Amino acid sequence: MYRNHLATAFTLLLLAGCAATAGRRPAGSEALTLASRADPSGFIVVAVSNDPGAPAIHPGSTARGYGGGDGYAVSDGARRAMRALQSDYRLRPVAAWPIGLLHLQCAVFAVPAGATRAEVLARLQGDARVALAEPLRDYNVRTTSSDPYAAVQAGNERMDIGQAHRMSRGRGVRIALIDTGLASEHPDLRGRVDAQRNFVDTDERRFQQDRHGTAIAGVIAANADNGVGIAGIAPEARLLALKACWQLQDGRDEARCNSFTLAQALASAVELKARIINLSLTGPPDPLLAALAEQAMRAGIIIVGPEGDGPSFPGSLHNVLGVARSEDQAVGADVLQAPGREVLTLAPGGRYDFSSGSSIATGEITGVTALLLARESGLDARRVHALLSGATDTITTAAGPTRAVNACRALAALTGKNDCGK
Repeated sequence: MYRNHLATAFTLLLLAGCAATAGRRPAGSEALTLASRADPSGFIVVAVSNDPGAPAIHPGSTARGYGGGDGYAVSDGARRAMRALQSDYRLRPVAAWPIGLLHLQCAVFAVPAGATRAEVLARLQGDARVALAEPLRDYNVRTTSSDPYAAVQAGNERMDIGQAHRMSRGRGVRIALIDTGLASEHPDLRGRVDAQRNFVDTDERRFQQDRHGTAIAGVIAANADNGVGIAGIAPEARLLALKACWQLQDGRDEARCNSFTLAQALASAVELKARIINLSLTGPPDPLLAALAEQAMRAGIIIVGPEGDGPSFPGSLHNVLGVARSEDQAVGADVLQAPGREVLTLAPGGRYDFSSGSSIATGEITGVTALLLARESGLDARRVHALLSGATDTITTAAGPTRAVNACRALAALTGKNDCGK
């Protein structure tokens, strides 16, 4: 996973500012999300220079909002540039962020009728007033539901989680789960969720009914020894539930996100001082998201995500812990593997279900990473990767040899105390 990152140093600073205040959803974001579900190809992200002077304090704007009001401050130069771009290219502003420290202004625009996004972007990218112009991109989670015919928590057994719990349970490690919402009221998640933020809508009921985030949260941090249900891999970790994806259909795990919602969630994870970010999703490379992820990693946050089939976010980023399921054969030697198949986890409504996919495997690696960080808080991504790759077991199955990280052996290598049963 140690490849060249996608953004230059300047782009990193530029784009980080676009979402620097994303802890609060910009005005217009819900309408944007609803529209982008129907046609994500109709939106672009643009940034311009913001002259020093007027302080940019609060995020948020609508089509009427470039002139201030509602606490939205922007310099005269940035205001004129945005209005000129809007007029020259017939753009409709939908949401915007002021960029305080970097003196920049970032906005999402709707592509005008009768024009293609590619045409508009090509023209904007050649405009000297524009610091950044890129598509609003879509991302998908990587989990599927399955029938409950596997042995209960067989994945945890393969990863030697029970033995690992003798050395660590992930106490106090803050994990940002950038996903759908999750059922924080589930009996096996009570007390595990420190913060909930919604960058998709304002529907609190929907947040609690989302399946994918609930499943990943259960894999990572379901309560242990509470006389109920299952135990997560890091049952004493703390979760930050950051909803950036929306469930596509009731009763199913499939969900989608876009670069607008993901950017806000990534900035929020940094603001909330997460130690790990779990991104159980994948999609095309994106300079905005790459810059924010790079900013998070520079702040000491470890990012875990599925390995992509080609260039992708987050899988292609330098120092991201790339993950695949154990049964996936055509993966690089540096890709971490976890069972990710028929894993018993949580479902909304206080229920339990089995799920499979690289999203689940990603959650498993996130959980094991939390076990390591609870024992040595200063570990970085390279050291974690070395510990996990060095503790990978090869197991012969009817389908051929598979690999999976052994959590106990990784902890033993870290602590020097071999308390593993195998």
